[in-house]
Amino acid sequence: MSAIEVTDHRTRTVRFRWVSITGSLIAAALFLGSAVLQVMASLQRWVVFRGSRTDDELSVEDHVFDYSLPWPPWEPIGTAAELFGVGTLLLALGVLVMPLSVSVVARTAARRGVAVGVGIVLAILVAGSFGIFGVHALISGLAGAPSPLRHFWALGWVGLIGLIGLSVLWGRMSRAAPAIACVFLIGSTWPLGWIGANYVIAPIIGGSSHDTAPWSETVFAASPAAAGVAMIVAAWMAARRMATETFSL
Repeated sequence: MSAIEVTDHRTRTVRFRWVSITGSLIAAALFLGSAVLQVMASLQRWVVFRGSRTDDELSVEDHVFDYSLPWPPWEPIGTAAELFGVGTLLLALGVLVMPLSVSVVARTAARRGVAVGVGIVLAILVAGSFGIFGVHALISGLAGAPSPLRHFWALGWVGLIGLIGLSVLWGRMSRAAPAIACVFLIGSTWPLGWIGANYVIAPIIGGSSHDTAPWSETVFAASPAAAGVAMIVAAWMAARRMATETFSL
């Protein structure tokens, strides 16, 4: 291999590694930002709003106060729905950025190039699914009434299936951290993530309920937070590989 070819190869390798690092860090920031906003929304319900209720008023655990998927009859709680909506939109943007974290392998083989393309399509579908729920919560909170987008709740299955597909695809491409992040994000999907949060994890933390288990939305927030940590690990792994490759070239 000539000196020019070696230099070009090194340049391409460094470029793709930097794309991977940058994409992973941006996705991590978006996921962590989503988690913070969701926790803020959760605190409005389970701390501020619950503290203002009296014994003769409707329980804060009633589904009428659920803001993750506003559905008639519904009563808004402060800006909880708006915060959750914006947080879910950040989550959707993070999913859109995730393919950048695996872009480094796009030029290594035609087969892997196709796999990257499939990953981009799946990421768009997953982001679209989260985006619908985010816009629905945001519009509902601003209007004070559930938006018509609530009728598209079945799109939650698109997000679930897409995340499973991405975790398998990127796992087979030896992109462990992004694949694990997708597994964590399954906890943010509707209805599987909601069922797991409300009927399994939240009852362990806050006690069972005949309606919405206490702190169920906080459990939701743990999902993007864990995905954000996984993407930070992805950035670290890409940086480590770049340092090793640069030293060996």
